[in-house]
Amino acid sequence: MSDPDLEELRQQTQRTDRLAEPDARDDGTDDLLEDLVDALAAIDSGEQAKTFAARDESVTALLSTLDDRQHDLEAVGTALQGALGREIETDSLDRSEIVRLAVRLGLREAAPEYLDLLADASGEYARRNV
Repeated sequence: MSDPDLEELRQQTQRTDRLAEPDARDDGTDDLLEDLVDALAAIDSGEQAKTFAARDESVTALLSTLDDRQHDLEAVGTALQGALGREIETDSLDRSEIVRLAVRLGLREAAPEYLDLLADASGEYARRNV
C-alpha cells in the first residue's frame, strides 16, 4: 500500500474511529478487521504481493487505449479523483492509478462498509506499528 493510501486511510480513521466505540461487533466484522490487519502486515513484510490482477478484456482495452492517449487518461483520472473528493493531481495518473481509483470508487458506492473496515484496519495496523 503506498504512502498516500496509508495517509488517506489514517485521515479517514481519525474522523471515524469505530474501533474506539464501546459497542462490540457481533456480526463477524472483528474477525474481518483482524484478517485485514494481518493482510496489511503480510503485504508490508513482503509475504504477500502489493499488487492484484483482474481479467477483463473490455477494461484492458480501455486502459491500453488510455495509456496511449494522455489527455483521455487524465480526463478519466481527474473524474475519478473528483468523484472520490480528492485533490486533482494529474502527475500521479497512470494506468495503475486509474484502476486503484476505480476500485475505491466502486467499493465506496457499492460496499462502503468494507472500505470503512479497510480504513479501520489500516489505522489499527499503523497504531500497532508506530
